[in-house]
Amino acid sequence: MKRLLSLAVLLCSLFLTHVNGQIGFVYQDHTYQNGDTLVVVLAPNAHQCQGIFIKNVAPVALTDLTASLTPIEENGIEAWGICANGQCVSGLTSSRFSLAPNAIDNSFAIDIDISASVQQPYGVYTLTVSNSSISSSIVLRMQTATVGIAEATTQEVLSAYPNPAQGNVNISYDVNQPSTLAIYDMQGRVVRSMSVSGSGKAVVDNLPAGIYTYGIMGSTTMQKLIVK
Repeated sequence: MKRLLSLAVLLCSLFLTHVNGQIGFVYQDHTYQNGDTLVVVLAPNAHQCQGIFIKNVAPVALTDLTASLTPIEENGIEAWGICANGQCVSGLTSSRFSLAPNAIDNSFAIDIDISASVQQPYGVYTLTVSNSSISSSIVLRMQTATVGIAEATTQEVLSAYPNPAQGNVNISYDVNQPSTLAIYDMQGRVVRSMSVSGSGKAVVDNLPAGIYTYGIMGSTTMQKLIVK
């Protein structure tokens, strides 16, 4: 009986891995998978977050899908509407839609309000696309570009070592303008940040065990960091 239960759990795990893998999120020609963190930099006067595509990577059609947002942290950027498959609605759950085999919905967008009174606005949400049997989610961090950041991210080289790490983590950097190096947890929240300029090395200590992403604040390129 124990062997049968173990086999059932294993098969269930394999099934969940499979169905989660049927939906991807594409941004700037990079595909993000279930559990990833995506950072989108917005203009300070933006009214929509655009450019995130929902991709069906399965060879079969996916029907009765919805896209939904769950707020994690709001600091000057608030989502209030969703557009998916060409239909726009108010609220944080889209209308139901379908995706043909290996198709991409490039009409997805999030209607947002950006507060003019917050110095560096951002909003962190869980973005989930699902139906009754399939679910795939990413952490979406929307933030506005700050003076100097957009130019600084046109050339950046970052590397963390050791990775996986135990104790201290070294992050080497090479940036072409003064920038802010940030480390995010899996909820998209900044857990550490530091100013960097030129070439050098930053030492980060006492990070709790877990999975993080790191990169230049304002950049859409994030890298994974594992701490054991």
